[in-house]
Amino acid sequence: MKKTTLYLIAFCIFLAFSCKKSNSGNGSTPASNYYLSSVVSYSPQQKIIDSFGYDSLHRVDTFMQTIYDTTSGTPQYNTFTAQFLYQGTNTYPSYYNYYDVPLGNYGDYHLLSYDPNNRITKDTSLSGSGYVTYYSYPKNNIAATVLFEGTTQDNQIDTLFLTNGNISSGTYYTSNVPGQPDQQQADVQYTYASTANPAYHPAISNSIGPLLTTLDVDGFGGFIDFISKNAYKQVVGVQQTTPLSFSYTYNLTTDNKGRLSTYTGSASGSTATIVFSYY
Repeated sequence: MKKTTLYLIAFCIFLAFSCKKSNSGNGSTPASNYYLSSVVSYSPQQKIIDSFGYDSLHRVDTFMQTIYDTTSGTPQYNTFTAQFLYQGTNTYPSYYNYYDVPLGNYGDYHLLSYDPNNRITKDTSLSGSGYVTYYSYPKNNIAATVLFEGTTQDNQIDTLFLTNGNISSGTYYTSNVPGQPDQQQADVQYTYASTANPAYHPAISNSIGPLLTTLDVDGFGGFIDFISKNAYKQVVGVQQTTPLSFSYTYNLTTDNKGRLSTYTGSASGSTATIVFSYY
């Protein structure tokens, strides 16, 4: 599993250009009855593709993320795939196999554990690396503690606070200096549109939504909200890197079926776009 340097603004990284359940808050928004095939983020010198595959029961079968990057002056490419394995007709996976072939990882099996409500509680690598993520749900919020090598010397702690079925704010910490207290990387607040979030499906979001978020963010940067019922439209907050404070507003467009089709936004004179495609 990779650890990104700027994982911190989980759902607004594409605008920073650094890349490296109840009623909704804006009226009643039903769960999507369509499924994403891909989400592509275009920004200057960078393209990130999130791709999804489903089985006949509409369970997530594969999640793949790919990056094309020329920000260093040299073209860079990487990709990883998470292949999910289910027992019978369970709506939640028991395992997944993580592949990152360009970096020589040809398969890392992970065992998944759940609470009585089928919410993920633990993601354990069986490779011997020590990697483990613990998920908890204090006051129906979501906390994820990632131990990259099985100890607190190299960890990441993300806490997502939910209001009316949407993530209203998030705090993000990492252990930048071994043996020293974790440092807060960002404190972020989110505002939502009335548009339905196409990545939200109760059976998926309520069980492995937090896991998909971790995979997305700790891959090549997260820009998909797998948990909220609505699509976000504004992100504001503070962070440890430049700019120290930020406020990004998104323009949302929908297709002729009312599905979210694009996000657009700008920062520092540059424009980025996210395009949503469906099966």
